[in-house]
Amino acid sequence: MKVRVFSRVLAVTAVTTLGAAGMAAAIHAAAAPAKATAAAAVKAAATGAKPYDFNGDGYADVALGDPYGKVGSLSSAGFVSIAYGAKTGATGSKKQVISQNTAGVPGSAEATDHFGYSVASLDYDHDGYADLLVGAPDEDTTSGSNAGSETILWGSKSGLTGTGSQTLAEPSNAGAGHRFGFALATGDIDGDGVTDWVDTSPGDAYFWTFASGGQALRATSARTFHPATKFRAVRGAKSGLKADAVTTLDALIPATGDVDGDGRTDLVVAWRNSKAEPKSQYGFDVWTSVEATSPANEVLTKTDALAVGDFDGDGYADVAAGASDDSGREHSHLVVFKGDASVGMSDSTMINEDTAGVPGATALGDKFGASLSAGDVNKDGKADLAVGLPGRTVSSKARAGEAIVLYGSASGLTGTGSQAVSQSTANVAGAAEVDDAFGTGVSLLDVTGDGRADLIAGASGENSLDGAVSVLLGGAGGVTGTGSTGFGAGTIGVTGKSAQIGRIVGRLG
Repeated sequence: MKVRVFSRVLAVTAVTTLGAAGMAAAIHAAAAPAKATAAAAVKAAATGAKPYDFNGDGYADVALGDPYGKVGSLSSAGFVSIAYGAKTGATGSKKQVISQNTAGVPGSAEATDHFGYSVASLDYDHDGYADLLVGAPDEDTTSGSNAGSETILWGSKSGLTGTGSQTLAEPSNAGAGHRFGFALATGDIDGDGVTDWVDTSPGDAYFWTFASGGQALRATSARTFHPATKFRAVRGAKSGLKADAVTTLDALIPATGDVDGDGRTDLVVAWRNSKAEPKSQYGFDVWTSVEATSPANEVLTKTDALAVGDFDGDGYADVAAGASDDSGREHSHLVVFKGDASVGMSDSTMINEDTAGVPGATALGDKFGASLSAGDVNKDGKADLAVGLPGRTVSSKARAGEAIVLYGSASGLTGTGSQAVSQSTANVAGAAEVDDAFGTGVSLLDVTGDGRADLIAGASGENSLDGAVSVLLGGAGGVTGTGSTGFGAGTIGVTGKSAQIGRIVGRLG
């Protein structure tokens, strides 16, 4: 389909996002006056809403990407669904579904557009209501089929609205099969105190950073979304790659955090390349400056999921790479690479279900590390990590799935005190069933406004791919089923659309 795209020459506007890693970065910045971004961050925070607080009520809302959902009879056209947060959590009682057929949203839904394949949030226009960025990597544009697009949905007092929403395409070099909108992440990557974001187009091996401009520090009466990219980069020829393996990738996944501890948010971009030689098919690059022409470091490691957080509280964000497909060492696992000033990434720790203190035992097909999210559940100043295991057998039900929360400490992530959560956990809604795939998507996000990250876990296979979501509250003792909430496709109003709600869950970073 043809979509309306906008000028590529105007400055971007955005607002600061501080997750667990960002909090550590802000603290560390106090020791580095040359990187004086704290004042700008405070100024920006005073004028913008928290990410995912679409109605400005002080509570983050649960944003779900449903790229495989039907719109009318159009399979995999995709949509996003929202469950609004409250002091008691998100129940789905106040909800919303937005597709490309929603009034005001540019274009129209088509089969296999996959609208909602990626989501991220920031208060772009600084009006006190968070906005939602939505990727549709298989959107057809004037540049060709599956060129991809990204749409902004504006927040308002009543929540997200299609009214005035706007769409952009890959800023340059757009083309068929590039799949712009594949993955999104937010963070203050240029250090000016307001949030920027990253979008990827693996089909041409590019990622795009959209940098903030001066107008970001004030709300405008007329909403405009005319961002220009300040910097672009392509993953060039690397050791072990054949010449024809650098022009297209299978996946590009970004995440943000202050890896080198200089007070500025860094960009970590994971990639997957099936055309490369086996040892070079997976890895991630760490970019410490958006002005650089090459990354500060590249790590070759299996990376099916990615999260960045300061798990040991030393002021340097660490990189967690999930390897969920049972190849490589010890079947599915994750590896945590310790951040430091040199971005050496030489100190790493592998964690799996055989790690001391981690519930369960490694089994083929568990998919440990299929999804990851960092956040501070117990409010101890150290990031914790939610790990999805959608293939895990629970209560003798194959592939019922579970999530495990690993807790940060002075020693970093360990199995000590870790918790396994599933639909067999006391007070969690529903029951473990074959192929529920609980843990397909996980997010650590504070939906109750108490300063502690809550666990949002999706079960995308629930009720024959309708999907379901559970929200477990964070506390001093970790996540708990007590007071948890849950909702399925019926509550959201998308039963029978193969929505797989819970597959894509909005998260920070």
